[in-house]
Amino acid sequence: MFEFDMPDTILDKFLDSSFEKVAPQLLEEAAPLMEDATKKSLKSVIQHDGESELVNSVKARAPKKAKNGAYILNVVPKGNSTHQYTRGKKKYVVSNALKAIWLEYGVAGRQAPRPWLDRATKMYQPQIEERMQTKFNEITGAK
Repeated sequence: MFEFDMPDTILDKFLDSSFEKVAPQLLEEAAPLMEDATKKSLKSVIQHDGESELVNSVKARAPKKAKNGAYILNVVPKGNSTHQYTRGKKKYVVSNALKAIWLEYGVAGRQAPRPWLDRATKMYQPQIEERMQTKFNEITGAK
C-alpha cells in the first residue's frame, strides 16, 4: 500500500494545481505498473501450468475520491471464474476476487495460504514513486 499524507491546500498555495486535479493523474500514471506487479505476484503463487484466468482478469479501475478525501486506485481481479466448484451436489460459480482471497489467506483444512498481495505492493514501489514524481513535475512545472 502506498500512502501519501499531504494537506489538500499545500498544492493550491505553492503551485498552480489543486490536489483534486493532480492526484487522479498521478494514480493513472502508476496504474500500469501496479497492474503488472499484481499479475506477476498472483502468477507466482498459482500452482498449475499456463496462464490463469485469474491473472488475466486483473485490471486497474479509474481513480476515485473517497469520502475522507483520499484518492484511491484499485487494482483487482474482475469477473467470475469459468470453472465451477462443487460442494456436495451443488455447483458454484466463484468470482476471481474470491479466488485471489483464497490464495492470499488459504482455505481452512483445504489450502495453505500463498501470500501474493504484499509482494505485489512492494514489487515496483521505487519505479512507481519515480513515475509519479515525474508526472507531478510535468503537471506542476517543477524541476
